[in-house]
Amino acid sequence: MTLRTVFNGYNLDELLTDDTGRFVTLSVSGRGILKRRLDLTEMPGMHGAKENSALYDVREITVRFLIEDKTSAGFRDRFNRLNGYIKGRQKRLEFTDEDAYFIATLSDASIPDEDSNSLVCTMTFTCADSAKRMNEKVIEVGTSESTHTITGQDETPWEVNLTFSQAADEFELETDQGIYILLGFDFIEGDRLTIKYEGREVWLNDDMDLRHSIRLASNYELLKPGELKIRASHACQLSYEERLY
Repeated sequence: MTLRTVFNGYNLDELLTDDTGRFVTLSVSGRGILKRRLDLTEMPGMHGAKENSALYDVREITVRFLIEDKTSAGFRDRFNRLNGYIKGRQKRLEFTDEDAYFIATLSDASIPDEDSNSLVCTMTFTCADSAKRMNEKVIEVGTSESTHTITGQDETPWEVNLTFSQAADEFELETDQGIYILLGFDFIEGDRLTIKYEGREVWLNDDMDLRHSIRLASNYELLKPGELKIRASHACQLSYEERLY
């Protein structure tokens, strides 16, 4: 598959290539092994040091690309359009040779002297959240306990979605990983409920904030890779994205 750069939904190679010029992704670096920040304490009378923690560093992804046009005016216009496509903070960055994406912001660029209408340049994207995210996984949750395998390499947020098939005055979801959600509300048949780990959001029918319905016994935890046992008071879907480093 041809390597192409997609930022915030914009396929740069496709949008900036036509009969008079082109944008070509040549190479990408920064998607491999990620450095860690080690917190070390030197101990008197001890060889080496005590390791307190090891945290993943900020990820920087550098894209090397060719941009060219038949005319100087067209070349400048192509750069102007590129600038428009890569603006914005914490947007989705992905490449067509891998089924994964990053949350990134453009932080730097290296542009040679513009002595021709064909240049090889680089642009660097910074991922403050250094995780590599794979596509969404969906688990069908029933009223009887079932066992599933959470894939990926690190803890990850989750989302629960369901549509009530009949009236109910509560919704409960429980796992053996410590996640427990209990909502008290008079739901009616056809109500759509969405519960998100991030922001502790609870939405009814996409527009009614139901965070006030969360009972004190509820406990929000990230999903951990490995075996998960789960059940719910009503059939629902639990979705998450694999996180890799």
